Amino acid sequence: MSKAFDARALEQIDSPEATAAAYFSHFRSPNATAEDYLAFEHWHARDEAHRKAWARVEQEWEGAGKMRADARILAIRERALANRRPRRNWRRPVAVAAAIGAVMIGGIAWQRHQDTPARLAQAEARTFSTGTGQQASFRMLDGSTITINTGSTLTVSESDTRRSTRMKQGEAFFEVAKNPRKPFVVEAEGVTVTALGTAFAVRDLGGDGVRVTLVHGRVRVDMPAAAGKPPQSTLLSPYMQLTWRKGRYSIAPVNTAQQLSWRQGMIVFDRTPLAQAVAEINRYSPQEIVVASASLARRPISGSFRAGVTRGFLQSLEASGIARVVNESATGAELVEP
Repeated sequence: MSKAFDARALEQIDSPEATAAAYFSHFRSPNATAEDYLAFEHWHARDEAHRKAWARVEQEWEGAGKMRADARILAIRERALANRRPRRNWRRPVAVAAAIGAVMIGGIAWQRHQDTPARLAQAEARTFSTGTGQQASFRMLDGSTITINTGSTLTVSESDTRRSTRMKQGEAFFEVAKNPRKPFVVEAEGVTVTALGTAFAVRDLGGDGVRVTLVHGRVRVDMPAAAGKPPQSTLLSPYMQLTWRKGRYSIAPVNTAQQLSWRQGMIVFDRTPLAQAVAEINRYSPQEIVVASASLARRPISGSFRAGVTRGFLQSLEASGIARVVNESATGAELVEP
């Protein structure tokens, strides 16, 4: 069994650089806890030498070209920078991060004003983005977890009465900690999904609508007025999927494991038209696949494919005799009749 992380012993190290490096290494592991982050906040705020040592660790990491790609380190950096500002009347921000496989981890931090107890605490919004083929996961202070899929951008904030996420593009899965006093609200394309304690996914269909997939619990979906239709609202039950497009919505049963297989790095198709499958594969790779004919585009395919491994998908199509690959390059490929 590995030895537990001991922040008190760590801070007895004579060299601030060694302490900073040890904290940094620990935060890169899946073992960091809320108490560890709080200990770091106290250590960082206590001495200018500590802040300089942490800055040097940051610079070395950034020099390696990795700072922008790791949401967890960005979150730590934001809190470190916050410690350099005047701290009167503010509490230290605290963040919790949990590792999920090789996925990037981020944290949410907020500040509460101490001298106006009658006023609601104001939320400090955080924006998170993923590039093509990337995924990110982070845990909020209340224990709720948000996992972001490829090509997504969302902003998260929290106040004393509400937990809010505004999705600008893409898809995310939400595991919401139950708190009747603080509803969890996700907004995308004017559609709002409200939950207390549940697990669900929301996907922005690129200006063409919104899709909500419920795993467990219940959510209320409020849809705006559109196409001459008034605002609409409905409750969604587990293993159901709601799709809203231009003033109309439909609800249908769904295989949630298949729909959300991207969380395990997989894309699953079950008699899916090739054009639809290709569009999904293209979300995870800069290599854009084009289907040459309408008849080929309608051909159904089934199978499980590793997200972002486009070559494997193309090889499977050829091996099964569904399509032939031509004009393949690092940025594209064309599918024609076999």
